[in-house]
Order: sequence, then structure tokens, then C-alpha cells
Amino acid sequence: MIDPAGLQAGHFVSRLDRPWLSTPFALQGVMLEEQHQIDWMRQHCEWVLVDLLRSRNREVPGYHRIEREPPPQDKADFFGDLADESSSLNLLRRAELDEETVSASIEMHQLLTEQVDDLIERMGRSGRIEPERAREQVAGMADSLERNIAAMIWLTRIKNADRYTAQHCVNVAILAMGLARALDWEREQIECAGLAGLLHDLGKTRLDLAILNKPGRLTTEEYAHVKQHSKFGFEMLRHDSSVHPTVAQAVLEHHERPDGRGYPLGRTRDALMPLGVLVGVVDACDAITTRRPYSAPRSHHRALGILWKGRDRQFDRTMVEALIQFLGWITPGTVVRLSTGQFAIVLRASNQYRLWPLVRLIERRDGSLQVADKLDLAEYNRGRHGDLIRVVEVLPDNTLDLALDEVLRNEVNQPLVGRSPA
Repeated sequence: MIDPAGLQAGHFVSRLDRPWLSTPFALQGVMLEEQHQIDWMRQHCEWVLVDLLRSRNREVPGYHRIEREPPPQDKADFFGDLADESSSLNLLRRAELDEETVSASIEMHQLLTEQVDDLIERMGRSGRIEPERAREQVAGMADSLERNIAAMIWLTRIKNADRYTAQHCVNVAILAMGLARALDWEREQIECAGLAGLLHDLGKTRLDLAILNKPGRLTTEEYAHVKQHSKFGFEMLRHDSSVHPTVAQAVLEHHERPDGRGYPLGRTRDALMPLGVLVGVVDACDAITTRRPYSAPRSHHRALGILWKGRDRQFDRTMVEALIQFLGWITPGTVVRLSTGQFAIVLRASNQYRLWPLVRLIERRDGSLQVADKLDLAEYNRGRHGDLIRVVEVLPDNTLDLALDEVLRNEVNQPLVGRSPA
């Protein structure tokens, strides 16, 4: 470790004394090009690590070294020690994709999406939410959540603009259940998290569609109208005996904020239920990564950065940190660009090396993109000092013209190849 005062242009900084999400730099590691980058590190960091093998400037930093042992390389994710593979927060990193879990997850995802479509249609006819069948489907998901989590998280990466409401509700349900399980909530609480996620936005069916789908900035009056959706959803659920009262309360509170500037009640963090706080965080995470009439989609990595920077104000700090620990920088189904310039789909993140996941390479053949070999970046890079292959960019969902559900369906039948990509 060195004092940042010794940094020079051309040094490659590989580690800092703080999470990368709390910095203005993308991903892990930065080549110092501009003086403002050096100034930022001198102002904010007590120590940094410089990788001379990756630096253009191979001069050993002239300022004094700091003689103390840094934390083990990549043994921790953003916050806390994740080296314990048995930790609930490592649930997703332990998960495997196999034929049984993939098939079951795709079927559950389709059924749940159909249930939301049915709920919306029934509401259009009767003006009432009838969630009994959806609740049964969520209960089935809770029973198999740990076994199927990798495939279920993969399916949240699939975005279809024509079915935004249904897919968003299903995605929030999956993420809410996964986060509740990572927090070691009880079985009934996990089921409530899934149902609250599934129902959280159904109050929007009572809004003016012209306002809801408006591509430009909303007027004050239009925004006030949109903010009614959480109250509408609560009113639909509060007297339904098949829905736990905490689910209705979470639907009401999912747009409240720790600083009291949320809606519809303006409550502060101390007055909010944990379930509403959880649904609010995962709702924002999925919405940020999805194309909406007024907003382009951002990458999963960018979404986590937005949540991190909004903690204690817009989002609850504890819940944000838990979600980031649970999902990590990259999740199954995420499309990334490698340092070789190739695109790849992440199959499984490494618990030890977060930017060296197991990936499926993507190649262009006959004018179209097709999946190619698997490559375990951690295995390939282990023991190498140069020519390492790493993730350099996390791309927004649907960046590439690939049917991710078909890629997932075919994944378990593909061979593992450990060679260097062409």
C-alpha cells in the first residue's frame, strides 16, 4: 500500500481503502489519466494499491509506503466479509444452473407473469384485485427459492417493453424474495415479500394511461396523479382476507423515503415497516435497469451505484447494502464486455474474484450473435501476471439482440471450455 501523495499519471490503481461504488470511477481499477483523478484519491483515500504490471508508468511511487496488511484481494464484496460461503448473502454465488432448476424456473416465471396479466385483466373488468392464485404461485416459488435462485435472477434480466407492468411486478417479486431469504427472514415473511413485490404497482391500473406513458417530464398535477398508485393499491388490498396486512402496508409504503420526502404519507425511516423498505429498494433497482417512456435503461452496475449514492436519503442504507451484497456487481444473465473486447453472458459470479466470473462468450456468426464457449475467468487468470481477462463494462439489459430465455434454456447442454477466447 502507498500514500496517495505518491500517485502519478500512468499508474494503474487496483485497490482503494473504500468501496468502488462510493467513488466516481467505473468498476474496479482505474488508469490515472487526469490530474483531477489523482487529486480525488489524495483527498479521499488514506491508502491505495498500484499495479505496476498494468501501469503505463512503471516508476515505483516515490512517496513512502504504508506498512500494514490490506484486506485479502477480492475476499469481500462491497461491504462486509463474504468469504464465508455458507452465509445467506452468498446464496446467489453458491447457486448452480442445471436442467431441473432451469426448467422449473422458466415454468414458474411464465406462470407468475400470466397470473399478473390475469390480475390486470380482472381489475379492468371488476375493479378488484383477486390475488388468491398469485399468492399460491408465490408460495410455490418460496418453497424452491434457494434451489432455483440463479435461474430466477437470470430471468429478471429479460426486459420486454410491451409487457412492462407484468414483467416488472414479477421481477420485483423475485428480487424481494431473494433479498428476504438473504436476510434470513422467516418463511412466511419471504412469501409476503414475494406477494408485496408482485402487487406493489397494480394500483397503476387505476391511473390515466396517457399520463402514465407520457414520454416527457410530468407536470406537477400529473405527478401528483401518478403518486396516487400506492394508495390505490393499498385500498384494493386492505380488506382482502387472503392477503396478509403487512403486504397491503408494504404496497402503501414502497415509495416512502428515509428522509421523509417520499409519498404518499411522507413518513421517515423509523415509521416504516421493513417489508415496505425492502420492496422499495428492489423496485427501484429493477426500474432503473428497464427502459421506460421517460428513461433509458441503465446497467445493473449503474443501478447499484445509484442506490448506493441515494442511501439514507432516498433509500434505506441497510437494505441497499444487503441487496448489493446479495446480488454483487454482476448477476447470472448479465451481459458484459471483457478486456479482450468480446461480449459475454455471466453464468455465475465468483465468490473470491468478483470481476472474474464464469461466462458464456458471444460471437458473431453469419451476421448474427450466437453463444459460444464457456470461460471460467477465475480459472484462466489464476497464477497469471499479465494478459488477464476481466470484466471491463457491465451493459444494460437487452443491449444485444439475444433471447436470454432461450440462452438460459440451452445453457445446461453446453460444454465448459477453459481455453482463451479467439
